[in-house]
Amino acid sequence: MKKMLLKFIPLISAGLLLSACSVGGYSANLKDGGYTGVPSVAPSVDADPWMSEPSPVDGVSGETEIIENPFINPTTTNTSNVSLTSSTFSYPVVREMINQGTTWNLKGSVVIEEMLNYFSYGYVNYTDKELVSFLELEKCPWNEEHYLASVVVKATPAETENVKNNIVILVDTSGSMTGIFDLVKESLYTLINGLGNDDMVSIVSYASRTQIEIEAKTGKDKKELTKTVDGLMAGGSTWGEGGIELAYAVAREHFIEGGNNRVVILTDGDFNVGKVSGDELTTLIKEKAQQGIYLTCCGYRSGYANHTMKILADNGNGNAYYIDDSFEAKKVFEEEFGKAMFAVAKDAKCQVEFNPETVNSYRLLGYETRQMSDDEFNDYQKDAGEIMSDHTSIALYELDLKDNVSHDEWDYIFKSTLRYKKIANGEPVEVANTKNSIGVFGISDFNFASYVCEFGLTLIESQYKGASSLEHLIARVNNNYISDKYRDDFMATVHKTKQLFEKINK
Repeated sequence: MKKMLLKFIPLISAGLLLSACSVGGYSANLKDGGYTGVPSVAPSVDADPWMSEPSPVDGVSGETEIIENPFINPTTTNTSNVSLTSSTFSYPVVREMINQGTTWNLKGSVVIEEMLNYFSYGYVNYTDKELVSFLELEKCPWNEEHYLASVVVKATPAETENVKNNIVILVDTSGSMTGIFDLVKESLYTLINGLGNDDMVSIVSYASRTQIEIEAKTGKDKKELTKTVDGLMAGGSTWGEGGIELAYAVAREHFIEGGNNRVVILTDGDFNVGKVSGDELTTLIKEKAQQGIYLTCCGYRSGYANHTMKILADNGNGNAYYIDDSFEAKKVFEEEFGKAMFAVAKDAKCQVEFNPETVNSYRLLGYETRQMSDDEFNDYQKDAGEIMSDHTSIALYELDLKDNVSHDEWDYIFKSTLRYKKIANGEPVEVANTKNSIGVFGISDFNFASYVCEFGLTLIESQYKGASSLEHLIARVNNNYISDKYRDDFMATVHKTKQLFEKINK
């Protein structure tokens, strides 16, 4: 497994909620690095591990309604600020719905920036900066009178040599996981198989109670770790708060200064005991992030997972993934785990400034819930997104340009400013770039990003979709893309969507 240096933040030792664990067959509580021997107790729940799941809690399941960004006149506001993200959550959720023939919440599951994040692109960061931007501008494929601007943010590969890993895997073993638990176990087997010999791993479970299943083993102990996963079973209520508390306590107990300390949670996102509201979870996770321990959230059932995993990831200095099948489990835990688990930039945000002399109006596609004010962008203390090793984030803007935009008199069409903090020491960094002519760096990558965006605009029935449609997209692609199994899967999903909609509309 690849490794990298993560910033060490002094631990906050006071105020940790006691959490239940199991050591050597005996129940014990972990507090301030020691075992107290106090029996573990979950708050006000039936202790029967096979009890049925209560009904969903209001405010936890479902998506927040997204209102599309409008066109903006740069004479009124000429800056657009976004918190960057490495989350890929939306695309596999959409794919799962299409594969299952489900459309009831398809529109609400589309998050364009996360769909763009899902795919690999050919941009390379050759600089000495953790992040670099590429600015591109070409005709808009769904509105011939407009242009499509692309702001590509490319992360450098992480420096991973000689950095040790302390990973705590937190597994939801509650009753709601029963139908998907085989996939969860498959994910864990894949993760374990990819561990390096020096990687330190603990497994914590939670349902009606919390428990340490195995603690501080290394990648050399794959048989023991696999046997532990074999013994996991789903049943009981969901004391997610207790599980999170215990996982972070275990991570803190084995904290590696100057190392990669991370909690990886596998759950359907249904928290029905303890802290369950968005605000409570946000507060809890923000407190844990201050300990210098990062978070990776892996959701396994859309609905609950969509909302809750993003709350956890956004506030836990982490990233979120959705696992819908074996194909995705292999992608996340085998092909990407070595880099996607490790951040290279903290509190990353991007400002795009448009020149009123060249731009009539602009519209940001996606990022509706990740926008920032100018004051927030200029505030280095403001929390923003974490960008993972070698990751590519893309923000697309549709522009209505004035005539003669390439005229020499114009200083620029638009410019970008990246701001972030270095992981190792928190040093603030700023990277600027300017676009003063029409053109792209890699037409194939630019086009593919536009394919993904047009698919999203079509699914949400955007009022700004122009000529966008599944038929228009398929005709435009016409196999004109650099093929890999994930891009091929995308096109297969587009065709399945077309067939599904044709069937529904008969």
